[in-house]
Amino acid sequence: MKKINTNSRYSYTTLFDAMTDTQKLICETVGKDEYGNYILHISSTYNIGNAYSTSDEYYILTVKEYKDRLEQARKNRLISWLKYRSLLKEIHEPTVSSEKITSFERITLHISGMRFRSEYEILMKGTQAEITQYSIRCSKDGDEKVPEKSALCSQYEMLDLLNKCSLLSWDGFHGKHPKGVKDGIMFSLQAVLNGGKTIKAEGSENFPRHYRDFTDGLYSLLNDDRQ
Repeated sequence: MKKINTNSRYSYTTLFDAMTDTQKLICETVGKDEYGNYILHISSTYNIGNAYSTSDEYYILTVKEYKDRLEQARKNRLISWLKYRSLLKEIHEPTVSSEKITSFERITLHISGMRFRSEYEILMKGTQAEITQYSIRCSKDGDEKVPEKSALCSQYEMLDLLNKCSLLSWDGFHGKHPKGVKDGIMFSLQAVLNGGKTIKAEGSENFPRHYRDFTDGLYSLLNDDRQ
């Protein structure tokens, strides 16, 4: 099992309950996420004083681990024989290996052209994401980052943008400048995601898929163009 590092609810479609312990107040639910990964959700409830607290952990299961949980659910009589047989027939290897972004620490996007240089910085601030747009200006002491705009949005809104733009797939992208193009826009991106994973991408008038969607999304958030 591979633990998913997230401080929020991980989105998946429930397939069945594998185990429910009413004495220990633990429930194991198995489902499938949008990438076709099998997900194990362990929910534990604790009695602290006169109040109850719940913790949730999420794991990506291998096909063998999924089969084991399915067999466990059948033995625990949490699913019928017909459902067991149906789920067993539908087992497959995930068709998409892309990992989902569940958290981030810092994302920096540097953009430059013939007459400008700017930088977008995105930081996780508790349950919110802070976006700052800087203009980079030359001074006698070197480059100076001057903040121009700043905005806050929920971490869920930012994570949704990152995943819709498939930011993880940008890692290692190196877009060579097209032949015959005299000028254009250059970019470089660095990001720390999912508890310490670092990704990098760069290009000159050559961009990864969904680059425009990402920059348009940042523009909308900074200018509060959300509906």
